[in-house]
Amino acid sequence: MKAWEDLVGTALLGTRRRTLDLSTQPAAVRPLAEDRDDPAEQLLAAAAVLTTYRRAGRPPLHDVRPLPVAAADERPFVPALARERLARLLAASHPDLLLEWLGIVAGTRYRVPPETLPLLAEAARTKAALRGPLVAVAGPVGAWLGQRNPDWSFLAAPAETGSSRDIWQYGSLAQRRRWLAAKLADAPGEAREALAGSWKSEPADIRSDFLGVLAAHVRPDDEAFLEAALSDRAAAVRERAAELLGRLPGTRYGERMAERLRPLVRRRNRVLEIALPQGERGEGTVRLRTLVAAAPLAFWTEFGPPAEVVRMSVEGCPAAVLRDSWATAAVRQGDETWAKALIGADPGGRTTPPLLGVLSPAGQAATIGHLVSRLPVESFARLVHELPRPWTKELGTALLDWIARQDDHRLVSHAAVVIARAVPRGCLGHPLATTRLTMDAGPWRRALTETLNFRREMYEELA
Repeated sequence: MKAWEDLVGTALLGTRRRTLDLSTQPAAVRPLAEDRDDPAEQLLAAAAVLTTYRRAGRPPLHDVRPLPVAAADERPFVPALARERLARLLAASHPDLLLEWLGIVAGTRYRVPPETLPLLAEAARTKAALRGPLVAVAGPVGAWLGQRNPDWSFLAAPAETGSSRDIWQYGSLAQRRRWLAAKLADAPGEAREALAGSWKSEPADIRSDFLGVLAAHVRPDDEAFLEAALSDRAAAVRERAAELLGRLPGTRYGERMAERLRPLVRRRNRVLEIALPQGERGEGTVRLRTLVAAAPLAFWTEFGPPAEVVRMSVEGCPAAVLRDSWATAAVRQGDETWAKALIGADPGGRTTPPLLGVLSPAGQAATIGHLVSRLPVESFARLVHELPRPWTKELGTALLDWIARQDDHRLVSHAAVVIARAVPRGCLGHPLATTRLTMDAGPWRRALTETLNFRREMYEELA
């Protein structure tokens, strides 16, 4: 539009250096500017009229169909205090606390105000973990938004009802994972039939992913399916299948691994003599790790009780290879006796965090007390970051008791951030959160207390 370009060019140069050429302006604009004597006034009058023309001077649209209306949602909105907290969460960008808040709301009959959905959808666009609970709390309004904006299409997911097989056949990976997890809990036979039916047509990464979903529901009659997966062409699938088989007691796979391991192990006094497997696929130590991790831990009873075996000297292979493989087996088989023995033999070892997850809640609390007395503060603070979640109330309480006794230290302050956000709801009334802080309390201690109270108030507002 030459008239607009000429007007802008004159404004940029200034009317002292260039006068607006009114002949370039539309006929309707010219008489409104010509009756001004000052060139600057002519320019401003033309700009005002032309700007209005550019904004509104277009013919109205015809045959416009109104947008469909979102389905009704009868659920009440979250209470006023919870709305204010949601606004603070969105403004402060705390995705982990926002995830917890959405999870609480998803477990109630509340829904979020529609004006907050765009910001929540944007947050979920970049953090996939938020999508599941957001879909639940957004309801049909969220689905309506998801149909309008491709970036928020995850909100438009079809209702994941227990009877719909369409989600399994045509849904996204996230929808299919949720469907499979729900079915494995509610209708395990149907879930396994669906998984077996589509297994061969799934890409390798999805086969491995679905085995991860099955992990939480694996049972003895899955043995044949998992045995077949051991011959999968994808290494990740084979490894995941072997891991799941290791969780099942008395499998043929475990017996085969024990039989292959038997001629390789011999006890001489307090020494375990190990012969690396030869003539099989893979390096000797790699194959040994596979055998030890897959064999039932009962195999080692003939060499002594666990607390004695894990402290024996090892010849023929690095001792760390054997201990790491025992730890893998203890985690897979959920063997608390072996977990305690391995933690006791190497309290600050890299396998301690996953082994803690094997222990009962009371065992976790007792072991944490033992580790606190044996490890330097720095080592224990680092270990806190690696503890598997979710934490039990006993574990959370033990860690809050520990950190309440600590002085200011950089690594302690880092551990405090983890503890404040990982302790379960039952720990939020800990004295550390309810006792008034002294004036000289360090910033990390104040932040810890504030986070615990913030989380406690979230639950109270949505109760």
